[in-house]
Amino acid sequence: MEAISQMGSVSNPEVRVSLPGILAARFLVPAYFFLGALFKLMDGSPSNLPAALIKLAGWAEIDLLYLLRLSIGIELAVAGVMIILPRLARPVGLMLLGIFLPVLVGDLMLGASSCGCFGAVSIPPWVTLIMDGGLFILLLVFGGKDSRLEWRPELSSARVLLAGLWTVAVFMLGFYAGTAPAVSPGESGSEQSVLNSLPSEGYYLPEYSSWIGKKWSEISLSHWIEGMPSEWGHGEEYILLYRKDCEHCHALMEVYFSDVLPAPVLAVAVPEKDGFPTENLQPFVCGECQPAQLPSGIDWFFQTPVVIRLEDGVVDCAAEVSVENPQCIGF
Repeated sequence: MEAISQMGSVSNPEVRVSLPGILAARFLVPAYFFLGALFKLMDGSPSNLPAALIKLAGWAEIDLLYLLRLSIGIELAVAGVMIILPRLARPVGLMLLGIFLPVLVGDLMLGASSCGCFGAVSIPPWVTLIMDGGLFILLLVFGGKDSRLEWRPELSSARVLLAGLWTVAVFMLGFYAGTAPAVSPGESGSEQSVLNSLPSEGYYLPEYSSWIGKKWSEISLSHWIEGMPSEWGHGEEYILLYRKDCEHCHALMEVYFSDVLPAPVLAVAVPEKDGFPTENLQPFVCGECQPAQLPSGIDWFFQTPVVIRLEDGVVDCAAEVSVENPQCIGF
């Protein structure tokens, strides 16, 4: 009888319980992923993706709307898997949080004001970095102390099937996110025609290097500027893209564009998708600049200020600049 009792104790492994680990793996982290995906789905705009991802997508020529939809699908899928399959909760949660952390560090390095983790809801990257780091530590340390979260190859077939169906369903839902820019009923016919000519993806991501050596009139951006002079194309000319609430833009104007200008300058105001800002407006100090603007209704991915230098109508230089690094400004 003693031998049988000992065998029974060996065949039933000790159950270790960690309340913080279970709380993080089955509730906190899945809810975090689910809310982030839900806010992105409701917003439907790639402009609210993390700045580091937008930069990476531009370099890799990845469609931003596809990236938005993919991120929504992944976050919803992982949230469901963590709840349905406890044995997978810890590894998949750590994997996704491990991807988020370097992206947030990239946002901090780029000086982004929002992490983009919750769509249009603005949260500073450093706040989200602390949250993600805390959840990562909870899963890593306390999740490993609960035997119910340990990985084992034996998984319930019914739960695996349910997790698979959930993943397919949420990816289908995620790929409905994002729409082409809409025109409100109050807009005039000319404004509507301008919006209809804009990219159907609903955003514009500039590729400055591809502009060099091209005629400005051959670049699509030139046709969308409201107030673009028709007589341009002679000698040295400048186009300054700025935002009305951009402090860096104001600082650049103060140093380089507030005095007598040796060459014509077109100052193009860049709006947000829903229009121009009404708060934190910076003084417009470029008295000799010719004012112009881009239409709203689209996400313009310019990290302003941007300077474009033309020589006889051909793009000679185009870059995102600053007072400390005033490339393209030749005076």
